[in-house]
Amino acid sequence: MSTTPDTRGWKSVGETSNTRYFLVEERVLAGVPPPGSIDDAKSARENIDFQQDYFRKHQPGVIIVFFDNLVSQDKGARSVYQTHGDPKLLLGTALVGGNLLSRAMGSFFMGLSKPKVAVKMFRTLDEAVVWAHERIGTEKEQGT
Repeated sequence: MSTTPDTRGWKSVGETSNTRYFLVEERVLAGVPPPGSIDDAKSARENIDFQQDYFRKHQPGVIIVFFDNLVSQDKGARSVYQTHGDPKLLLGTALVGGNLLSRAMGSFFMGLSKPKVAVKMFRTLDEAVVWAHERIGTEKEQGT
C-alpha cells in the first residue's frame, strides 16, 4: 500500500534535492520525495534547514513526510535527523508510509535513535494531521 499523496490542492512552498514541500494547512507542511529518492547526510541537512527556515519565517509547526518513495536512507541522514532539529521550530515529524520498506526504515530509525524532535509513524495523512494538531496545541498551551 503506497501513501503518496495527491498534492494538487496544496500550495507548493519549495523543494530540496530530494523533497518537494507543500502547505497542507497553517503550521503543517508535507514533505514528498519523488519516486526512487535516497536520503544521505547532505540531503538530510538540506531538509532540516528548509523546514526550520520555513517555520522560522512563519510559526513553529509540524512536518509530515511521505516516505514511501524513499528507497534508502543512510546512517549520515539518520544522524542529522537525530541531532539537528530545533524542537522550538519543528514541533514534530510525522512519518507517513504504507509500504513494507518505508515502514521498516521508519521503525529502524525510531528504534535506534532518540531524536530532539518528536517523531511518530502513521499509515494515513488523516492520522498524521490529528497528531500534528495535538503537537501544535501542546506548543500553544506551553506558551512557547
